[in-house]
Amino acid sequence: MELPVCIGQDIYGNPVSWDFADLETLLISGEIGAGKSSLMRVILTTWVKNASPEDLRLILVDLKRADLGLFHGIEHVDALCFEAKDMRKPFALLRAEMYRRGDLLLEHGVTHISRLPFKLPRIVVVLDEMSIIKRETDLVEMIQQFASQGRALGVHTIIAMQRPDADLLNSALKANLRVRISGRQADATNAKVAGVIGAEEIDAAARGRMKIKIDEVKEFQAYFLDEEACKEMLSPYKTRVKDSEPQLEVVSQPIFGLLEKEEQR
Repeated sequence: MELPVCIGQDIYGNPVSWDFADLETLLISGEIGAGKSSLMRVILTTWVKNASPEDLRLILVDLKRADLGLFHGIEHVDALCFEAKDMRKPFALLRAEMYRRGDLLLEHGVTHISRLPFKLPRIVVVLDEMSIIKRETDLVEMIQQFASQGRALGVHTIIAMQRPDADLLNSALKANLRVRISGRQADATNAKVAGVIGAEEIDAAARGRMKIKIDEVKEFQAYFLDEEACKEMLSPYKTRVKDSEPQLEVVSQPIFGLLEKEEQR
């Protein structure tokens, strides 16, 4: 797999996994304590350990200021944002990069970046608690653009929210979220909005029990990765950073710089 997502085991003990390079959008939802934070740590840590910074770039948005700070200073991270105002610059740069990649596809007469004569990095946008920015219409529109147009361009999207929002998850956006994972939901209505029917039936006492919908809905037990273990696993991939806490965005290597380097080759 190019971007392996290995998140747990089903009720028969079989691994639950897929290649994010093929199914490139993901919605994660569920009540507090459902295991969303650990799941995000598992996915991102797997990628950091398995993909080089030249092959993968990350734009992380942690609007809860809770979990993604663990990835501060990681070589793969182009931006780490904690507020809506911090998102505008990296999102604008990414949108410009998408236009440039689209031009490259036209120039070379291909339909996907994997068919270009040179390699471009995959870019993954991760948004933790998207509902906080529901009134920021310009940002929501860009997120919808990343999810709907990013597939051929190597731009991928993960959206996480505690409670699924029917206004945000409109039919157009939900249709472009190809994989949906949900922990326990409060009721059938929330489960339906999350796109994972039956998530309200998950046992509240079964920590880390979730349901995933790709072609069909399947129940699984998610892997657990706590903060300390995550820090230890990530430490070899940290670059030197001056500030102990990121204030706005942390840029380790510009997305455009990678593209220009490849074009020069």
